[in-house]
Amino acid sequence: MSPLTLKTSKTLRISTLGKLTAISFILVLCPLTADALPTPISSSLRLEADSDAGSGIVTDIDGDSQGGTINPLSASVSALATSGNASVLSTAEGIATWFNSAQGEVNLFNIGWNTVEVSSGSAFLFNGLDWTYEFLADTTGLFTLDYNVTGSGSDTFGLNGFNFSWSGPEGGNFFPLDTSGTLTRAITAGNSYTVNIKNQANIFGGLSTRNARMDGAFNWRIDTATAAVPEPSSAWVTLAFGALGAGSLLKQKQKRQQPVNRVASDV
Repeated sequence: MSPLTLKTSKTLRISTLGKLTAISFILVLCPLTADALPTPISSSLRLEADSDAGSGIVTDIDGDSQGGTINPLSASVSALATSGNASVLSTAEGIATWFNSAQGEVNLFNIGWNTVEVSSGSAFLFNGLDWTYEFLADTTGLFTLDYNVTGSGSDTFGLNGFNFSWSGPEGGNFFPLDTSGTLTRAITAGNSYTVNIKNQANIFGGLSTRNARMDGAFNWRIDTATAAVPEPSSAWVTLAFGALGAGSLLKQKQKRQQPVNRVASDV
């Protein structure tokens, strides 16, 4: 084999290895199978605080909503009622964010009250709608929710956790104060679902002097039942071994051919 033929052969082999490597990169960065995202229909965050220190109810309402988009939502309420030396301050805050239409987090926090010398009054924070999200499922799979509910203050009586409502056949659930966990609900392609998380904080009567707060952290995601694409880390390892194997094979072929090439060039 002439030097030109040997050079051409090596060039073809290098080109082939380059193409394999390029294809490997494409497969990692652009998987052949990718799940579509659910279609957002609407979402909202609406809070309400009602306070009564003995002379009538004071209300504060705040909310944010959208249809078909997944922009962040936020709301904050604070209602102060007084009656002589008595007072009731009820508060609640909320923030909802989406990473995409299949994953996000909701934080409902600072939900509670400060009362001073109240002989007969109330603090209601459960009259709002809190967080709601409606979506159209693109594929069959699971809706998964991780929750963590905590309370603090001089007396947490009346901080009754959160209700979870689900429009699907499996229905809702209740998250008591100072609990955490995970729940799942089945979804079917082509169906629309509505999920709602709503606080249950309320207290009334001889409130005296007290303070209490409740926070709820909720992380949710929609997992489809489609065969999963390998994780990036495992895909890289697989491709790395494949590339090394291809390179080793080419080197072995070259080593076997080199003696023949030298004999051919000497002749």
